[in-house]
Amino acid sequence: MTKPKILYLITQSEWGGAQRYIFDLANNLKNDYEITVAAGGEDELLKEINEIGVRTFPLKNLVREISPAKDILAYFEIKKLAKLIKPDILHLNSSKAGVLGAFAGKHAGVKKIIYTVHGFSFNEPMAKWKKYLYLLAEKLSAKYKDKIICVSEFDRQTGIKNKIGDQKKLITIHNGVGQIELLDKNQARQLLNLPPDKIVIGTIANFYPTKGLNYLISAANEVIKNYPNILFRLIGFGQLENELRQQIKKLNLENNFFIGKLLAGNRYLLAFDYYVLPSVKEGFPYAILEAMQTGLPIIATNVGGIPEIIKDGQNGLLVNPADPKSITNAIDYLMKNQGAADRLAKQAKIDVVKNFSLEKMLIETKRVYKN
Repeated sequence: MTKPKILYLITQSEWGGAQRYIFDLANNLKNDYEITVAAGGEDELLKEINEIGVRTFPLKNLVREISPAKDILAYFEIKKLAKLIKPDILHLNSSKAGVLGAFAGKHAGVKKIIYTVHGFSFNEPMAKWKKYLYLLAEKLSAKYKDKIICVSEFDRQTGIKNKIGDQKKLITIHNGVGQIELLDKNQARQLLNLPPDKIVIGTIANFYPTKGLNYLISAANEVIKNYPNILFRLIGFGQLENELRQQIKKLNLENNFFIGKLLAGNRYLLAFDYYVLPSVKEGFPYAILEAMQTGLPIIATNVGGIPEIIKDGQNGLLVNPADPKSITNAIDYLMKNQGAADRLAKQAKIDVVKNFSLEKMLIETKRVYKN
């Protein structure tokens, strides 16, 4: 029996939450479907997908920023690929791929087009004209999408409020995680060059404006005044790396705040004593789900889908976005209340298994494919 074909399309192949989502789907559904993954660039996602024996196509013209010339070329590139592969399902991810892929897929004759929203781009910090352009593009392309999967109820409500497509098209399927392989605490700290006897506050994130990492650095500057032996370790990479390093240097935090890229950063989670995610815009972050699974006390901003994961005072602490003082106060509270920190971490570990399993995400996504 011939297996149905799925073509996954995403704007960037640089690793992040949306790329992780595609990898998990491709890796777990490859026995049931004939899968192809296409993405802009030739970065980590395509390398990881190749290693699991799934076909990939790098798209040279598909880029994140608005670029009329490249966007037109990307449309024809996607259309050509869709005609070549003839997928039964075209599953789009991220804003640019979601828009161009919808038009290209429809004009290539694809019968079922699914789009997963990992946080709408018009919610990001940007000029008003850009926000309007992204919103208009989402609205125009929505009529070519058979189903719009939102990874958070926040995004679904945002889509409804902004009249992005028929309300019946928008559904929520939360991201889910399987068991991750962790290094033990001593090994993780050795590899990160962190001493065994210090308190370490950690974050894993791409160095993008939406992640609010500058606010964490500002908060660290205040925390260290009261707790000079605390260390901060940020695992990630991205466009703001030089700016973040300059901020650390300007505040004389070089001995307390360390940043740098590591592959499979989640393997190092046990090196941390606390986990902080200071984002100003989010979809439904895997980073928090993995920190919950690891049993870390979590501080996160009250944005996007995060309040659907973290219930303030029950399984973590929620703080205001773009507010270093709020982060500082939350860290101070956990430092002074270890019993509360342990209770929050224990409940988080229970909640992630109960509510956000990979198996649940796969079942609900396959249901969309089949209906």
